[in-house]
Amino acid sequence: MTSAIEQTRAFGAPGKPGPRDQLKISEMSCVQMRDVLYFERYPAYAEQLAKAFLVVARRDGNAAGNQYLARVCKRLHVGPFRVTHDDEGICNHAEAQAMAIKRQHDEQVGAANRNGGSELDAAEAALALGLERVEKHEIDPPDGKLPIRVQLARLEDAKWWRRKLRVLAGRRLEQLERELGNVHHRAGIYCSNTTVARRASQKLRNHAMLDAIEAINQHGQNYTLAELSELGLANPDNRRAELMLRIRETEAEARRLGHVGVFYTLTCPSRFHPIRAKSCTRNPNYEHNTPRDGQHYLTGVWARIRAALAREGIGIYGVRVAEPHHDGTPHWHMLMWAHADHVERVNEVMAEYALADTPDEPGAQKNRFQAKFIDYSRGTAAGYVAKYVSKNINGQQFVDLDEYGREMASSAPRVEAWAAVWGIRQFQFVGLPSVTVWREVRRMTEQQAEQLAAWEAATNPGRSIIEFMNKVRTACNAGAWDQFLRLMGGPLTPRKDQPIKPWREWRMDTSRELQADEAPFARGGYGERVEITYGLLVKGAEYLTRFYSWTMRQKSRNSAYDFSQKGSYGGGAADDPWTCVNNCTPDVTPRAADPHTDALQAKRYREWINSTEYRAEQELAQIEHEETQQALADLERRHRESIQPPPAWQRTPEYLPPELR
Repeated sequence: MTSAIEQTRAFGAPGKPGPRDQLKISEMSCVQMRDVLYFERYPAYAEQLAKAFLVVARRDGNAAGNQYLARVCKRLHVGPFRVTHDDEGICNHAEAQAMAIKRQHDEQVGAANRNGGSELDAAEAALALGLERVEKHEIDPPDGKLPIRVQLARLEDAKWWRRKLRVLAGRRLEQLERELGNVHHRAGIYCSNTTVARRASQKLRNHAMLDAIEAINQHGQNYTLAELSELGLANPDNRRAELMLRIRETEAEARRLGHVGVFYTLTCPSRFHPIRAKSCTRNPNYEHNTPRDGQHYLTGVWARIRAALAREGIGIYGVRVAEPHHDGTPHWHMLMWAHADHVERVNEVMAEYALADTPDEPGAQKNRFQAKFIDYSRGTAAGYVAKYVSKNINGQQFVDLDEYGREMASSAPRVEAWAAVWGIRQFQFVGLPSVTVWREVRRMTEQQAEQLAAWEAATNPGRSIIEFMNKVRTACNAGAWDQFLRLMGGPLTPRKDQPIKPWREWRMDTSRELQADEAPFARGGYGERVEITYGLLVKGAEYLTRFYSWTMRQKSRNSAYDFSQKGSYGGGAADDPWTCVNNCTPDVTPRAADPHTDALQAKRYREWINSTEYRAEQELAQIEHEETQQALADLERRHRESIQPPPAWQRTPEYLPPELR
């Protein structure tokens, strides 16, 4: 059975005779050039690259196939960085870049001292050199509005580089998988198996990190960050419940006001889709756009729609959900409400801007824009959007299968991985009050009633504000988003006119004594001032909602296998040997351990197998095994499909112009 790489050897012109290792790239044959530059350099993708080359070369010729390989593989190199590195390679490269910038900074400081310059001059010169490295890696630089020292501190931090390089590598590899045709509903739906595995590894690392750090408050209560995250919106069940509550209660308020609900769908033009939906074959109109490009296109269309409606004095409000097509291209579902007299005009404006780009391409009129009025005889508006909320969070409740017949439990992690790797915001509410205010008010439960009363007694905000705040607290703690919406001024109330806003201030440094001329503000890890939320501004009056002060520390461990402590097994009588030499003849006779030692070893074993680190390693190994088996099955299937004989018109010998021979 001939591999795709072997089949590529039938394409191309001969090169200069001689051993390959003694030839320049320009002197090599096409076969040698492809082996050196592509197939041997990227062995994990070699067979898939060869198949993609064959598709292009059989259709457009050898030169077009070589150009395709050059364009695709160019994205795998970003300056000195190769995006196919594993995570250890990424960390090493990040450390090297940070150390190089630190060294350049030190050199500039030394030169400034010798030449009578200032430290600021040295920092500016070092920052310019660091930004050159950032540009070569094609990553976003620090915000230019930040102070020079803050920008430089980021560039000298290996963690900053590591975050940026991980994002870069993940997106470049995922785009390669899309270019190679590995993302569609007959292969890796929504995103590639590679990205799903990388995301699973990332989540395991994050969980291990959260479980290793604990927070302790002023009352001596301590929890791990993993435990605290389960109580908040990091828990997908909590996030889904809040989203559905806000949608359902917004619908209730809209119906009370007599507004009309419409379910809209916006999609991207054909040039954003690499794969056809039905046949799962390559789309000839595809222009190598990424999902982020598609999201940027949809955001631009939506901005123009809202601007046009604003010029006519028309307001709409609701929720927008971004989710992927089977090939990873984003599309939007929007549940919007508007005044009954404005709905028809809203539909006209949205259709006009949604079809402004290439309106005559096949399928544009049918797929680019859809509007469906909510039929309350068939169900509620929340019911229309419930399956999209479930699919984009964790696949629980509401429906069992997605539109491609896949189980939600398996589709949801792939959608979450897609949103994470491309940095796409999945849910966004429009024309509604700040959810930050809602969440801050819900912090003030009955358990904080005493602290709240003491705060009001100390600040004396006024009777009307106290009564208004009691109404808001009652609504929020009862989960009545519709009442909260009413108290905040109703839908489409501008933020500046809403009665409650978040109260944010620069964090003060109370951990040490400050110098006389030193600013009293706390500094972040890069030396910048940190703005934090203290509570709420209720009609101008300050309300504290953060009643706890937390301190982070490494989790205290009492396990016998705590290697961070002195001694391999946490200290004890056998902690430190008094000598490192034993000249006695060793006794090799097997001995049975006493019951106490047996029990101790069994206890240590149970602690080990129940530890977070062990479970994480086992889960990762299982995921890698499943992904490997899936990849092997896909490879075997694609190989069987590739051996079908080509049609007669493709067996015609390729014509090469004389100048290319």
